[in-house]
Amino acid sequence: MKEAKLGRVIRMEIIDAVTPDPEEVFGLIVRTEAHRKVVWTAGRVLREAALWGRVEELDYEERKIVLKRITGFLGDLAARGVLHRRGEPQSIGYGDEAGFDYVAGPAIRY
Repeated sequence: MKEAKLGRVIRMEIIDAVTPDPEEVFGLIVRTEAHRKVVWTAGRVLREAALWGRVEELDYEERKIVLKRITGFLGDLAARGVLHRRGEPQSIGYGDEAGFDYVAGPAIRY
């Protein structure tokens, strides 16, 4: 499906293809944190999932959608007690983003 925005076509099928599912994000965090501590941002998720290059090929508006979706997934994990949101924006991945720390909280299921 395509949405017109500001005279451009937002390619939702491409956005969906490069956005990892919430369970993929959670699995990535758990696997990575088993080896090293990471400050999680949407950009960091994309880099760790080897999707950064594909996202950089998207238009600005499309990249914003992907980053907002992943930030939403991270916020959901924080609400469940798995991540803790940092108070200050982090500039680790894609500009200033919300940062989260893994706190090995309660087991969750998707």
